[in-house]
Amino acid sequence: MRKVKIPALSLFVIIFLLGVSGCMSFFSKGEDREDIAKRLLKEKYHEDFSIYGSGEGYGTLTGNTFKVTASPEGNKDLMFEAKVEKEGKWMIDEYVEALLEDEIKQTASDKIRELSDDFFLKVYVGFADTDYTDKSKVSLEDFTKRYTNVPIVLTLLLDKTAMANIDAEKEFQVYQELVAEKLPIRAALEIYYTDTETIQKSEEYFKKNAETYDDFDQMLEGYKENGFGVKEGQILIPVDQFIEQRQVQ
Repeated sequence: MRKVKIPALSLFVIIFLLGVSGCMSFFSKGEDREDIAKRLLKEKYHEDFSIYGSGEGYGTLTGNTFKVTASPEGNKDLMFEAKVEKEGKWMIDEYVEALLEDEIKQTASDKIRELSDDFFLKVYVGFADTDYTDKSKVSLEDFTKRYTNVPIVLTLLLDKTAMANIDAEKEFQVYQELVAEKLPIRAALEIYYTDTETIQKSEEYFKKNAETYDDFDQMLEGYKENGFGVKEGQILIPVDQFIEQRQVQ
């Protein structure tokens, strides 16, 4: 009898420990969160994605969704978030927004380099329930025509020491040329004159985070924002107001 009871007890203990540790998937072939997210993203966009972790569950009582941070495989610069139904029934993702943010960032960065190479630019494009499933079809021009009320915000961090040597009117002119020639969209531009350390910390922050959270805002505390709107190729404040708001000392 002892030779029967000991193995049975051992099996019970193993099952119990596996259950406590959340490893019952050993006995199940069901998809985990990463697999579900990868499958849904590939089904939608027909390309492979990497998943960097899943976050909190949602749902008033059931917690029936979870959040993941993802990017196209091999391109971590295009990180975005997705909310996924826990059984894979549906998904809401921000891949299109990430593609648009990257397009704006590349376009704007080329122009900003006329002022300085020491800067960081974060672009935010608000969520829109789009019907894009092919990234080659995604463009800022098409998006802004079809989805006219989506907020777009460019947050620009510049080294104030370097910018102190740049004429304020020249800086204003660079932004005016940017929105008139390259980005004739409706958006907000937030400029912070910071320092090299803050710029470097911001770069590192967005290597780990797809979106802006309170801890990023805390990094900018103490720096006054020089902010203004742009619309149809025009900056919506006069140059003298821009100069008055500019703090590079």
